[in-house]
Amino acid sequence: MPNLQELGKLLIGENVAEMLRCDLTLEQSARPMYQEAIAHCESVQDYISRELLEAILESEEDHIDWLETQLGLIDTVGLQNYIQSQMS
Repeated sequence: MPNLQELGKLLIGENVAEMLRCDLTLEQSARPMYQEAIAHCESVQDYISRELLEAILESEEDHIDWLETQLGLIDTVGLQNYIQSQMS
């Protein structure tokens, strides 16, 4: 049976802005892991895995950009206006 106490700290936001911040924190913490894995694949000449990891890293970076944009919008227009704009 897995030991769930070893999962690490869960980041759970209580509102939309906190959820986005928590997601951003997790995405930013994953980026170095992917970069290290890509470097390792390069060092052992595993180019297939490297390409897969590069695609994942690119997706992570796109998501980071999106999250930063959303948080910037919340700062600019306010949380309630942001939430309302997402309804359409």
